[in-house]
Amino acid sequence: MYFRNPIPFFFLLIFAGLLTGCGSKKPAGSPPEPSGLDGAELARINCSNCHLMPQPDELPRSLWARKVLPQMALRMGFFADSLSPYNQMRDQDEIERVIHSSAFADAPLVHPDDWQKISDYYLQNAPEQPKPQIAKPPVASDLPLFRLRKPAQAVDNLITLLKYDSVSRKIAVGSRRGRLWFLDPALNKVDSAVTVYPASGLRTRPDGTMDVVTMGEMDPNDRPNGEIIELHRNPANRRLERSVRLQKLQRPVEAIYTDLNGDGREDILVCQFGYYLGRLSWFENKGRTYEEHSLQECPGALRAVVKDMNGDGHNDIVVLMAQGDEQVAVYQNEKGGRFWKKTVLRFPPDYGSSNIEIVDFDGDGDPDILYTNGDNADYSYSLKRYHGVRLFRNDGYFRFRQAWFYPLHGAMKAVARDFDQDGDLDVAAIAFFPDFTKKPVESFVYLENRGGAGLRASTFPDADQGAWLTMDAADVDQDGDEDILLGSFAFRVTPTPKELLQRWQQSKTGVLLLENRTNPKRVAGK
Repeated sequence: MYFRNPIPFFFLLIFAGLLTGCGSKKPAGSPPEPSGLDGAELARINCSNCHLMPQPDELPRSLWARKVLPQMALRMGFFADSLSPYNQMRDQDEIERVIHSSAFADAPLVHPDDWQKISDYYLQNAPEQPKPQIAKPPVASDLPLFRLRKPAQAVDNLITLLKYDSVSRKIAVGSRRGRLWFLDPALNKVDSAVTVYPASGLRTRPDGTMDVVTMGEMDPNDRPNGEIIELHRNPANRRLERSVRLQKLQRPVEAIYTDLNGDGREDILVCQFGYYLGRLSWFENKGRTYEEHSLQECPGALRAVVKDMNGDGHNDIVVLMAQGDEQVAVYQNEKGGRFWKKTVLRFPPDYGSSNIEIVDFDGDGDPDILYTNGDNADYSYSLKRYHGVRLFRNDGYFRFRQAWFYPLHGAMKAVARDFDQDGDLDVAAIAFFPDFTKKPVESFVYLENRGGAGLRASTFPDADQGAWLTMDAADVDQDGDEDILLGSFAFRVTPTPKELLQRWQQSKTGVLLLENRTNPKRVAGK
C-alpha cells in the first residue's frame, strides 16, 4: 500500500500524489476468502509485502479516513470511478502502459471484511492530532559566519536546478519555465539557454560542452518525454545550442556520468523518477549509441551516488528510492556491468525521503549516510514529528545505525561541509515545508558541529524570504571556504500563509548566496 508522491529536493513533483510504487500483484483464481485474522496482523502482512509498514500513530485519524485509506484501497483493488487513477491521465498510451504494468490490482487482493479490519485498525489507533516533535533547543536568529548576498538583476523564482559549476566557475540556474541561466560569482547574469523542459541536473565537460537532464513535463505523469541534452556553443554566433543525447526517459531527475562496466567508456546512470512507472537504469556506451540496462523497474529513484562503498576498488551505486518503498540501497559492483542490490536502510511510505549524501562524518574511514526526509505534498500532508535530518553511521561492517536526528519539518536537503574550518563537519539544511507558526521559520538551518557539545542550530534573519527547494555548497567566490546557494520555488499546494506566498511570487530574487566569511583576509584582498 502506497500513498505519497515525493518532491525531490531539486525540483517540484507536486499536485497531490496517489499511491505509487513497484506495482501490486494481480490476483489469480477465485476471489479471496475472509482470513479470520485481526486488523493488525492483516496490515502487517499486506503492507509489508511492498514496503515498511506504516504505524497508525504516524498520521492523524482525519488524514487516514479522508485521504490515505481511500488511496490505499486503490492499491488493494477496491476501485471507485471517482478515485480511478486513470481519471487524471490525458494520454491513451500512458493509460495503457500503466494498466499493463500491474501497478494496480484488477480485482480485490483481500476479502472486503479483511479490508474493513485493516481500515478499522488504522482509524482506531491513530491520534486525533499529529504528535509533536521531540524537544530541541531554539534556533538562533543569527548567522555571523555568512554574509547574505542577493543578485542585482531579477532571477526566476521557480528554480528546479541550482548548481555551482566548478569548470566554468558559474552558477547554473534552471527554471520550471524551461530556461537555464548562468550567473557569475557576483550573481550577475552572463549567459542563458532554452532547455524546453525544466532542468534537474547539469555537468560541464572539460571542453565546455554541457550535459543537462530535463525531466519532461514536471507535474506527475508517466509520459516518456524526459531527455538528456547537450548544450554546445555555436562558434559563429556564440550562442548555446541544444542537441539530444538520450530521450524517451520517464521524468529523469539525476544523471551520473562514469564508467560502470570497466570498458574505459563513459556510461550514464539515470534516476527515472516517473510516477506510477519509472526505473533506475544505466546506459552502456556502445560508441555511437547507448544500450539501457535496468537495475530496478520501480518509480521513485531520486538520488544516486557512485562510490566505492566496500573498498574493493570498484565503484558501487548508492541510491535513494522514494515513492512507495522508501529505502537506501547499495548496488555492489560485481564487475562487467553486473550489480547486486543490498538494501541498507528502509522507511515507511509516509516518511517523505528527500535526499542523501555519502560522507565520512566521523572520520573513521567508512562512508556514512546523511539523510533527509520532509516531502509533504501528498495525501498525508501534516506536520510530522519524524521529518528531519539523520546521520546513519557505518559500523565498519556495512551496517548503518542512526547516530543522531535533528527534527526539521519539511526537510528537503542537507549537506555536510567543514564550513567554519575547525576540523569537523557542519551541516546546512533546507526545509520546503516548514512549520510557519515557528519564529524564526526554520526554512534554512545551519547546524554547527561542536563536537561533544552537539549541534548548535542557527539561521539568518528573514530566512523565509524564499521557498527553498534547491541548495548547493561550493567555494563560489574562490576564497578557500564553502559558501551556500539557495534557490526558491514560489509555488505551493500545501497550507502556506497567504502573505508569505504573495511575497515569494512577487519577489524577483530566486537565488541567495550565503557568502562564507571564514577567510576574511582573502576576501578583503580580492
